[in-house]
Amino acid sequence: MRDITIEDYKRSQISEDLLEELFQRNWFKMFVPKAFGGLELDLKTASQHITEASTHFGGLGWVLNLGAGANWFSGFFDPETAKTIFSLPKTVIAGSGADSGTFKVENKSVILNGGWGKCTGAAHANYFSLNAKNEKTGELSSFVVPRESVEFSDDKWEIFGLKSTSSLTINLKDIQIPKDFGFHINSIKNHSHYKVFHIPFQQFARVCMSSCFIGIAQCFLNTLQSERVFHTDFDTVTYSLQNNISKAIHNRDVLAESIQLQSTEGTLSHAIRDHLRTELGNANSLIFDDIQKIFKQAGLKLVEEDQLCHWAYRDVLTAIQHYMIKG
Repeated sequence: MRDITIEDYKRSQISEDLLEELFQRNWFKMFVPKAFGGLELDLKTASQHITEASTHFGGLGWVLNLGAGANWFSGFFDPETAKTIFSLPKTVIAGSGADSGTFKVENKSVILNGGWGKCTGAAHANYFSLNAKNEKTGELSSFVVPRESVEFSDDKWEIFGLKSTSSLTINLKDIQIPKDFGFHINSIKNHSHYKVFHIPFQQFARVCMSSCFIGIAQCFLNTLQSERVFHTDFDTVTYSLQNNISKAIHNRDVLAESIQLQSTEGTLSHAIRDHLRTELGNANSLIFDDIQKIFKQAGLKLVEEDQLCHWAYRDVLTAIQHYMIKG
C-alpha cells in the first residue's frame, strides 16, 4: 500500500485507492463463506489482517474491522438471501448497534422507520445493518437494507480522530424490504461447518476490535520512528510499548484459536468469556498507558498538526473510547 499522508487522516472517508487494496485482497469478505465469494478465514488469521490494515493506517483498519465484522452476518440468513446480499464482489455492510427504529410486518415484507447514527463505512457500503423493534410486540430484530433505500442525514459526526471512517447517520421512512432480510445474530442458517459462525457475537467482536486497536497503536509507534521523534533514544523510550504490543498480538492469537475451538464444541463457558474480556481489555490498557507516558516525553511534535504522529495519536485516543476495547 502507498504511504499515508496527513490529508488521508483529515479526509471524511477512506480514499478509493486504499479501499481498492482491501477489495483486491477480498478482506471485507474474510468472514463470508467461499460459496458466496468470501475467504472463510479462521478468526486468528482474519484478526491478523485487521491488525495489518490498522498498522498501515488506523482509519483503514477501523472500516475493515467493522465492515468485515458486519459481513460475518452472512451466516445468519437463509442460503438464497445470503447469496443475494453477499455474492457481489464488493459487498460491504455499514451498521449501527442502536435500536433506534421500529418495524411492522406486512405479508412477506417488513416496513422500517427510524434513524441510526455512527454507521461506520457508510461512504462505501452497499448495505446497512440496523436493529428495530416490532411496533406491536416490542420484539427486537436485526435487518439489512440496500443502500438505495437509505437517506443520509445532513448531521456530521465531528469526531477527534478516525475522521476518515465516514461514520454517518441514516434515516428510513416507510422503507419496505423483504422479510428475509431480517436476521438474528448467532442463529446460523447456512454453512454451519464454518467454525467462526459459532463464536458468540460479543467474543467475536472483542477479538476483532482489539486486533484493530493493536494495529492503531503500532501505527502510532511507526510514525514516531519515521518522524524521528526520539532520535537515537527511540528503542529505549518505546521499549515497554513495543513489548506490550508484541504480547498483545500473541495473547490475541491464542485467545482467537481457543474461543473458535471451544465455540464449535459448544463449551464456551461464562468463565472463558469473562477471561477473554479481561485479558484483551488489560492488554489494551497497558498499551494505552505506555502511549500516554510517551506523549509526556515527546515534546511539541505530538501536538503539532503538521506531524503524522499527531494524527496517529488522535486515532489512539478515539479508538480507546470504544467499550469493547476498554474491556
